[in-house]
Amino acid sequence: MGRRSPLTRATRPATGAHRQVYLNDKVKAVSGAVVLATDASVGPDRVASGYLATTGHTGLRAHIYPRYLVHAHSRVVVTELRAVYWGLKVVLAAHPGRPVEVRVDNLQALRHLHDWQRGGMDMPAGYDIHLRSQGHKPSLLQLQLLAEYTPDLTFVHEKAHIGHPLNEAADSLAKLGLRCVRGTVPRTELPRLVPLWASGALTDYQRSLAA
Repeated sequence: MGRRSPLTRATRPATGAHRQVYLNDKVKAVSGAVVLATDASVGPDRVASGYLATTGHTGLRAHIYPRYLVHAHSRVVVTELRAVYWGLKVVLAAHPGRPVEVRVDNLQALRHLHDWQRGGMDMPAGYDIHLRSQGHKPSLLQLQLLAEYTPDLTFVHEKAHIGHPLNEAADSLAKLGLRCVRGTVPRTELPRLVPLWASGALTDYQRSLAA
């Protein structure tokens, strides 16, 4: 079932909530095809995403996300898709032209990704497609373009919470981000915990391939 989350070993002093936290890191890659696992964790007014790739790229992002910004039933799928965007952005920049398999455990998010690959433009209900600050294009519009125009991208479903090492790690990273932005895990713990969990999960993944 993979390694226990480092959250079980983290110290948890009262640290105060943060508006946002993020960390991108790189650990030792594993050989073979490029696989990227992503996941999200959502609270009443905060959201978080995590990702881990066999290239060794890993990270998390978490921030305050007021309820009025998107329909309640779309909050999870928006965050799941943002996890895909942040993971793909890093992996494609480091390995342009390589085929990438993206594993997603949210079926609604997967439907959007497959639709975008076919040229569709539908966004989750209530998602604001207007330009962000400094004229930046919304992350899901950027992801739509990546899905449609990047060759050799494959989006597949991976069932959650059944012991897949990469999925379990992405889930743990998203939950770590959510706890950090709430203030229950110190921000200063992220540089230790993120590579620790990512390295352990990639080791478990490599062993599963050899089994």
